[in-house]
Amino acid sequence: MKRTFLIVLSLCAMLIGKAQERPVLDLSNNNCRFEVGYNKVKTICTGARSIEQLHDLYNMDVCSYYNLTQYDTELKRKTFANSEDGKTLLETMKNIKTNLNAMKHYYIFPFSANMGWDKAYNLKTKTFDFGYVVDETGFLPVSGYLNFPQFAIKCTPKIRQTVQKRQSTDRASYLTTIKIPMTESEALAIEEHIADLALAVQFTIQGWGETKRKINLGGAVFITTTCVKAVSPKIYIIDKNTNEIYFEL
Repeated sequence: MKRTFLIVLSLCAMLIGKAQERPVLDLSNNNCRFEVGYNKVKTICTGARSIEQLHDLYNMDVCSYYNLTQYDTELKRKTFANSEDGKTLLETMKNIKTNLNAMKHYYIFPFSANMGWDKAYNLKTKTFDFGYVVDETGFLPVSGYLNFPQFAIKCTPKIRQTVQKRQSTDRASYLTTIKIPMTESEALAIEEHIADLALAVQFTIQGWGETKRKINLGGAVFITTTCVKAVSPKIYIIDKNTNEIYFEL
């Protein structure tokens, strides 16, 4: 009798454990990811090593995509693109682009990479507030979109955003806070594991933009940064090590 009781107890414990297991977001190699670091956005994507190269792929710019610097004028670039070698490379690019479009895309922002700004539940607004700074070179203002480094993403209107411009001597930055509605119990689980968690925004590329920052080098010299305009069907908060989902909206 005692043994039967222990077996039943063990089965109950196993069932409870399974019920408490969190679903896992699939971030395998069959997707395209952009991960925020302390100084840049890292691209992990088959067929593109950077946002700039992905932009070249979408624009079918064969010389820029393959870094064919010997074609250094518009005429040389056009002539190569119309050559047999150029057409072969363009066909390869079309196949890469088709494969990329079939993949899911994610923007990953670890909470630990926000340089010490707010990441906590707001009892007054009932939202989890996540703050971070976007440098002017990566800030693409689009009405109705959330701003992230080098990205402007249209998410559910349930998520609100505040932006404060901060001007220094030679450049501007934007203190951005997104406010994600959730319950206190959901937020508590996030706060208790905050160092291991990240915001994961699933998105589809909608278009492109760019920012220009003038620098003083004896003339009108600008630094141009490519930015992505996207639309998101869903956002997640995940464990950045196991990809377990703590929250989704």
